Amino acid sequence: MTYANQYEEHLASQPDNSRWDGFDRGDLGRDEPVCGETVIGRMTNGAGQRVVIVEEFAGDIECHKVLVDGDCVFFEEDARARAITVARWWMAGCPA
Repeated sequence: MTYANQYEEHLASQPDNSRWDGFDRGDLGRDEPVCGETVIGRMTNGAGQRVVIVEEFAGDIECHKVLVDGDCVFFEEDARARAITVARWWMAGCPA
């Protein structure tokens, strides 16, 4: 089967939603450093924009952000599910 883009191909290959509707999982965890960041998902949408979900951590504080072509479009503390929702919205072409 031929797909229109990489995102559609990933959606078709992950029917159980185990990979956040097409996002690859980026870095799979960390070795418990005191602070840093981990890419938890990345994908290119149909418009060619690179959408990345990043988890930043410092001690017990975790913040999640969404980058689109390197620009931060979402940043919030303890908001992993919201970051995934925002990233999915960007992947869908930012519908109204």
